[in-house]
Amino acid sequence: MKLPLSGIRILSLAEQYPGPYATMLLADLGADVVMVERPGSGDPSRRFAGLFASFNRNKRSVVLDLKSAKGKDDFLLLVDTADVVMEGFRPGVMARLKIGADDLRARKPGLIFVSISSFGQNGPQAGVAGHDLSIQAAAGMIDVPVGQEAGLALPALPLADISSAMFAALGVVTALFARTQSGQGTTVDVSMLDSLVSWMTPFLVPPMNNLPTRTLPPQDPGYGLFATADGRQITLSIAGEDPMWKALCNLVGLQQFADLTELDRSARAQEIGPLLRAAVAMWRYDDLYLKLEALGIAFGPVRRLHQVLDDPQMAARAMAVSVAGPHGQNGMQTFVRQPLMLDAEGGRIDHQAPALGQHNAELLGPLAARCG
Repeated sequence: MKLPLSGIRILSLAEQYPGPYATMLLADLGADVVMVERPGSGDPSRRFAGLFASFNRNKRSVVLDLKSAKGKDDFLLLVDTADVVMEGFRPGVMARLKIGADDLRARKPGLIFVSISSFGQNGPQAGVAGHDLSIQAAAGMIDVPVGQEAGLALPALPLADISSAMFAALGVVTALFARTQSGQGTTVDVSMLDSLVSWMTPFLVPPMNNLPTRTLPPQDPGYGLFATADGRQITLSIAGEDPMWKALCNLVGLQQFADLTELDRSARAQEIGPLLRAAVAMWRYDDLYLKLEALGIAFGPVRRLHQVLDDPQMAARAMAVSVAGPHGQNGMQTFVRQPLMLDAEGGRIDHQAPALGQHNAELLGPLAARCG
């Protein structure tokens, strides 16, 4: 299968999390992603070997000093071969180096130039630095009373990073499609804050329009995490489905609540919840699993991190892919593939993350020879 982004070259100057995750998705789908890294240390995430390996498989690495005339000249030669440049510096940095969107698109009108920043390329906060926690707070996702800050459990999943990465990848493929019609490139501005605010749509739009807000998570007593008789856990995720609720009540012996609507049982959740937990706790996990599956009730297993990729469903979907290091180095490493299935194919993972500057000679040698 020819991958959908085969023949597309992306130069990535975006470091840490959002840019690397975005370009990882695109690399799995066939794009030739070339990391342009700073001399000495490269991408700062290299100091966390596991994090760097996670996001940078399928890519190549060159080291360039973009502050030097030679490094800038080499970068421009690479730009001439590229379809996309993605960067993650603060607004204005690339322009000061004379390799911003206007500079590069004047040189190559068909180029797609993608910027990922905390707050976007314009506005009063454009120049403010902010990592994920700051962006989540600015998007209204972290709300604790004054005086209780020390007790806040900080979010483990960097949603601002992930959401902006997803929008950056979408921006690339959208701009590539637009180019097939216009022949022109596009400047794509991805704000981490904008990305999270977009994800907050169901919380923001209703109050702005004086409409009722859907409570999330649902208050339905059939929506939660439950313990079973053999010390395991299972989730029930009934979110307003009255037929599912009725089937559950009949299964676990709570027929007196079976005909309640979502509104009624949500209002009585404090009464029903403990009774439902006690009823579920009478069941062994495997027996309950089979019954819930047969009845079509929304539920799911609870996995620990080390169990996730061993799940039979993950195996059936081939979500874990193992590849060897170059020339037998590093041994085998296992990666999580990008999630899209296109004609039953999930892209490809060919090689592990590159060593710093591993592809300088391979990529820059032919260009230098051509210029010479």
